[in-house]
Amino acid sequence: MLLTILSFIFVFTVITLAHEFGHLVFAKRAGIAVPEFGLGFGPTIFSFSKNNTTYKINILPILGYVKIAGLDADEDQDKEIPEDQKFFNKKTSQKFMPIFAGALMNLILGFLVFSFTFMIIGVPIGISNELSAISPGSEAAKVGLKSGDRLLAINGKEYSDPEEAVKTIHENPDIELTLSIDRAGKKILIKATPKLNKKMKIGLIGFSLKAIYEKVGPLTAIYKGFLQTASLSLMILTLVGKLLTGGISLFDLAGPVGIAQITGQYASHGVLSLLSFLAFFSVNVAVLNLLPIPALDGGRLFFVLIEAIRHKAIPLELENKFHYVGLFALLGLLAVLTVNDLIRILAK
Repeated sequence: MLLTILSFIFVFTVITLAHEFGHLVFAKRAGIAVPEFGLGFGPTIFSFSKNNTTYKINILPILGYVKIAGLDADEDQDKEIPEDQKFFNKKTSQKFMPIFAGALMNLILGFLVFSFTFMIIGVPIGISNELSAISPGSEAAKVGLKSGDRLLAINGKEYSDPEEAVKTIHENPDIELTLSIDRAGKKILIKATPKLNKKMKIGLIGFSLKAIYEKVGPLTAIYKGFLQTASLSLMILTLVGKLLTGGISLFDLAGPVGIAQITGQYASHGVLSLLSFLAFFSVNVAVLNLLPIPALDGGRLFFVLIEAIRHKAIPLELENKFHYVGLFALLGLLAVLTVNDLIRILAK
């Protein structure tokens, strides 16, 4: 539990700081005042000022924030700032990057971490027959499968390609299978029944197979990191499209509790595994945050686009009303997903 909490805090804080740092840098480049940039919340335990920005470390070092004049700062703080340094008084062209830069930094973070992990462990080229993880409460856990076991055969049939063995499991829901397992050099037989996953419409026992990695040079790792970031971004957009068209149910999504669980599972497999998840989640945050939904950066960019088309900004009060509605809708969605996470956990 402690590992799950600490890894969850680490991943979310790094991703948030990268995001807010992007807003900070490009707001300053556009001549917009940034009164404050902080790590964590609560009373400040350390701070210093540089170039008219106060940098703070607060007592609860979780997540982070940036206050941009005319956009995020409070009214009292704004009064001390010249009007020409406030966000809403800038040209349309100067408003784009300070908003877009948050998601851009998350994409860059994902790309850099993917590239780094590829440099260290290589790029995945397939899967082995070794079990790497057992899902808690799954059929695999119940029948005694363990991490490190090697899957040799199913119902007496040997598979040279582990993916074919996985396919056999998927195609036989609710049918008992006899698994031939190599455990530390000793061959044992374990009977397991794949459970039908109604959403995916396949049988699952509840284990994952260890990936096979190929060592590559730095340039190849960087190239593969770029490809991974780009393909993941496209996959996320595809999933969003399926969500909007009913191809995926809202209840298939994970909320904060579910994400924390997943983070803990990756952390339990080591630092590089956790970093891979950090990269994966950072790209997710970037793409989803650019959706044209009020309260998200994509919602703010939508209003900048409208301003560029009509050559006139939407009244700030009206725009903020849309963002407040969007914020409450997102908070409601998070609440629903959190309840769904808890129900899913308790049902196991």
